[in-house]
Amino acid sequence: MLNSATAPLWASSLVSRFRRWFSRPESYLLLLLLLATFPLYYELGRNPVQLYDESRVAVNAVEMTRNGHWLTTYYDGSPDHWNTKPPLLIWLQALSFTAFGYSTWALRLPTLLASMGTVLLVFFFAARVLKRPVGGLLAGMVLATSAGYVRLHVARTGDYDALLTFWQVLLWISFFCYLETEHRRYLGWLTVALLAAALTKGPAALLGLPGLAAYAIWHRKLGWLLRRPDLYMAAGLWLLVMSAYFLLREPLDPGYWQAVQANDLGGRLVTTLDNHRYPWDYYIQNIRGHYFTAWLWAIFPAIIISLIQPEARLRRITVLLVAFVSSWLLVISYAQTKLDWYDAPIYPALALLIGLGLNTLYKLVHNLGATHLSRGTRWLSMVALACAVFYLPYQAITQQLITERHSNFGIGANSDLGRYVTRIARQQPQYPDVTLLTDGMANSMMLYYKAEFEQHPKHHLTILSENEIAKLTPGTVVVLCNPALHAALGQVFNLVEIGQNESCQTVLLLPK
Repeated sequence: MLNSATAPLWASSLVSRFRRWFSRPESYLLLLLLLATFPLYYELGRNPVQLYDESRVAVNAVEMTRNGHWLTTYYDGSPDHWNTKPPLLIWLQALSFTAFGYSTWALRLPTLLASMGTVLLVFFFAARVLKRPVGGLLAGMVLATSAGYVRLHVARTGDYDALLTFWQVLLWISFFCYLETEHRRYLGWLTVALLAAALTKGPAALLGLPGLAAYAIWHRKLGWLLRRPDLYMAAGLWLLVMSAYFLLREPLDPGYWQAVQANDLGGRLVTTLDNHRYPWDYYIQNIRGHYFTAWLWAIFPAIIISLIQPEARLRRITVLLVAFVSSWLLVISYAQTKLDWYDAPIYPALALLIGLGLNTLYKLVHNLGATHLSRGTRWLSMVALACAVFYLPYQAITQQLITERHSNFGIGANSDLGRYVTRIARQQPQYPDVTLLTDGMANSMMLYYKAEFEQHPKHHLTILSENEIAKLTPGTVVVLCNPALHAALGQVFNLVEIGQNESCQTVLLLPK
């Protein structure tokens, strides 16, 4: 047992070991991965498949695995002209389904890889290019605790925006490195990022380019850039690949190009689609009201701190990030169709701005403490300060994830219906032929869950709406989650309950 004389030596040795471990950049990376995994991965497959985009692309990916049409996306057996975006995300989801089977987790695996990849990109850029591994750690933690990023439709569901955000981060990193070093390989990565972003979400890939052009003008590099033959070769390659995709798809899917023009090429920018019309400051209010509330206080001080630093590279990346965020917000605020996840790509840039500002403060406090505190005490003080800064944001994002466990996501009983029927396929294989009775809403969700159910051997799922009860016959096994539908069914049949979970029931229909 340690006595009072040896305890301080033991404690000092432990602190010294931890301090040496945390002084290595790879230790910062490991710590970041440990802390960021929870908000990005926790129960990623538990929440039901969401309306409208996620369930739609889920059905697109399912049908791609079945019909083998990799250029044309299908929905319910026909080419999909409602979702006209290029199919990179759907390709990745189809590959995930092929490898792991149909499941909500497999559907969201490309999103998880994109969100973790975004955190890693930000960290490595700060650690290796800017030589600030602590700033990379802090930036990654700011991103992982940003409600506008760790949310449904972005980092928590199988939608387009997490993947688009990953490519946008690679875009502005490559652009910065290209102007700094003039190495051709960075132009190659820039081309890959822009091409992959366009294959993910079409014209949205280009929304950050005005900010990059503004930075090039400020940096007095626009003339140099426009004189580079490689730039025109990269632009030509981008146009060639994108044109080839549309030219190859149109003969296979007549009318697709016309649908793209109505929906994506100017449609969302100059007209209001599906009544999504909001004031010009819609995104700013969202950022202030919820999506970045935890870090709002740090944005402008972080920018000012970085701009007054003597290191020119730090000032330049600060200007680039501000230009990217500003241009993105200006374009989506001008657009007539506004959806609250359109601002997703700005959050990694904001997180890096704050991470770099906090890194400068960290160094300042560390140097001030060097004259008054021992090395171990100074290190423990810095760790305690970091924990204090991140405690409330991390607690808030954790509470958000816990709250989602009890939400119906605005879709009522349908939020439980799909999960329940897939549970039956696993836990009650004696009922391979089941009828799903719905209120007629959420068709894309039910089509996806039908695929999950029927991947089990000899299983078949029939989907009927409430006005099709007359089609049911005695002996049918019915799944439903709506008390009103249960009452309506009880007027026609005697119902024998053979399974139940929360609001959902499995009943056997018997003659009245």
